[in-house]
Amino acid sequence: MSSTVEQDKFGNWLQPASPGLFGLSLGALVVSGVGLMLVLLSVLRGAFGLGAVMLAITATVVVLGLIKFGGFTVMERVTNRASLRGRHKRGETFYVTGALSTLPREHSHRLPGALMNVDTLSGVDGLGREYTLLHHKSVKQITAVFGCTPDGAAMQEQATINNQVSHFGAWISSLSVEAALSGATIVVDSASESSAGVCQAAREDVAPNAPAFAKQVLDEAVGTLPARTSVLNVYASLVWDAPALGATAGDLSPAVAEIAARLPSHSQMLASAGAGAPRPLVEKDLAEVAQLAYQPWRDQELALDSLTGMGMVRSWDQAGPEFFDDSQGRVVFHDGVASMTLMMTVPPESQITARSFDRLFGPNPKFLRKRVAIMYRPIDPGTAARTVNRLVRTADWKISTSRGRPTSFDKKVKAVAEKTEEELSQGARLSMFSLMVTVTFEANETAHRDAVNQVKSLMSQLLMPYRFVEHAGSAAFHTTLPFGVLPWKYSNKPLWLEGVM
Repeated sequence: MSSTVEQDKFGNWLQPASPGLFGLSLGALVVSGVGLMLVLLSVLRGAFGLGAVMLAITATVVVLGLIKFGGFTVMERVTNRASLRGRHKRGETFYVTGALSTLPREHSHRLPGALMNVDTLSGVDGLGREYTLLHHKSVKQITAVFGCTPDGAAMQEQATINNQVSHFGAWISSLSVEAALSGATIVVDSASESSAGVCQAAREDVAPNAPAFAKQVLDEAVGTLPARTSVLNVYASLVWDAPALGATAGDLSPAVAEIAARLPSHSQMLASAGAGAPRPLVEKDLAEVAQLAYQPWRDQELALDSLTGMGMVRSWDQAGPEFFDDSQGRVVFHDGVASMTLMMTVPPESQITARSFDRLFGPNPKFLRKRVAIMYRPIDPGTAARTVNRLVRTADWKISTSRGRPTSFDKKVKAVAEKTEEELSQGARLSMFSLMVTVTFEANETAHRDAVNQVKSLMSQLLMPYRFVEHAGSAAFHTTLPFGVLPWKYSNKPLWLEGVM
């Protein structure tokens, strides 16, 4: 019966945009219009030289600062490179911990970048589970991280998968109406790890009084296992605005108590969405996630230490890398390995199903480790209505100002915008999302070339336009960790300006 159930399809994404003309954005049109008016006034007054200067300035500002080529304006590319050179001169691109660190002694082993100024807050939620929250002091936010154990879709009926996807959509929708919630991320961390831990666990699980023949058979069976096994870890992070929950500079307890009360409901919703038995991560778990991100080659050692009880429990303050170097631009180096990050620029151009991202999410032998981070930015109902209304007007404008007949693409954009507007009026919610992928590989040319080719292959089959992060490798690397770094909280650009520029 399950074979007759079709996979649910998703698509028709909307991208914030503003009315434009001749391929120019609204911002470029405004600057061009003002500049041309000044040129005409100068010509009417007989100041032809001034008019020529104004025309040159207007053209320069529009071409260099407002027209994007490959996702960036010329000015953005120049400033990004200048910023990287400036950081390199100031020594900010090379981070060292331990005895050689230039940081204060109490911070000498901390995580770098935006995670340096993050503290932990521990407690027990309403279900009696221990948790550890991350307090991002620089942006006054608090993050809770859930470790999820999804069953996967390979052995489930399609009807069950469709039901889980529906519940996941309900969870995303609930984010838009939850007070003080700033955003959420789903991080899929995959690796082709050593099977030593699994083998050791299987051998130690044998009863002491088991027959010798049974022990021999089990030992030989374990010996036939492959040297490496696929590992998939999923994390769900939720980020709240601390002051909005009643926190003050000297007292975070009101916000912590409110978040602790909300954790059980989020666990239940995530479980209904196919996340298995989500549990809040504690400080030890968070430190281990960071340690494996920086040192993926220690997976076998950590697995065996955990089984034998010899594992060294690291605190959050001791979870940083030995060194982290992002002076090269796209590729960053940390603790003997290398990583690079790419980001989605436009949502998938085709419809997707629950299986479309299987290859991207799954382990890959070309990478030591791979993290796919999907970030959700909930939009309150009022802002969502204004955003969609603007998109409908923009679609109408493009159709009415197009030379010749409107294209099928223009008609589709208008239809999607109108459909979204109708769904919002019926109680649907709007969330913005983005996707980033960080891959870690051995620090040599062959591994780098293989990693680039493989990640391009993974992205191309999704028909998803993307670009590599070229000048902020450290920020991108730490954004894909499940620790609640929301990029838009570190930017001063308001939401309404996204489409204008």
